[in-house]
Amino acid sequence: MTPIERHIVDAFASEHAGVEMWTIRTRNPADPDAPDYCYLLPSITFENLAVEYGLPEDDIDELLRVAILQLHVPSHLDAPAAAQGLMRDGRPVTLGTADSTRQAREAHLARIAWVEANRVRIVAPNPSTARMVQALDADEPAEVAVDPAERLRALKASYRPDATRMKQRRADLQRLLGREV
Repeated sequence: MTPIERHIVDAFASEHAGVEMWTIRTRNPADPDAPDYCYLLPSITFENLAVEYGLPEDDIDELLRVAILQLHVPSHLDAPAAAQGLMRDGRPVTLGTADSTRQAREAHLARIAWVEANRVRIVAPNPSTARMVQALDADEPAEVAVDPAERLRALKASYRPDATRMKQRRADLQRLLGREV
């Protein structure tokens, strides 16, 4: 199966109900008549992924990639090939069923790799490639020229993991899972 390519055409942060949200707006160049596809991600997602799977907390590129692509991971019943080698006792190896963070990370990243190979591939924008898009972060709807590479770079530069919140998340997970995280 050939994955759909979604090219990032805009990226920005906004606040919804007191929560910082990142919007990553994508477009499928193979289907120019299709509407843009937006990923709306709470910014705390990146800290959670770092804690849950032992991913480097300062690697926002990898955290953002995983955050987006995990939304496309099918259930093992919908796509058994996505779960090959990632099952234990007939159940998928997940954060909650893994024996260790390493095992959970390996299974999760294997699913992410399957998604990239078979479902969706996110393509980062080229620098200085301005595009006309309907502004989603403006007060009034308008077509504006944006440099998606610059907007994405600025958004990623704003990411600051909160060590205190991550420490609390780790402690909560260790209690919940009954193992080190």
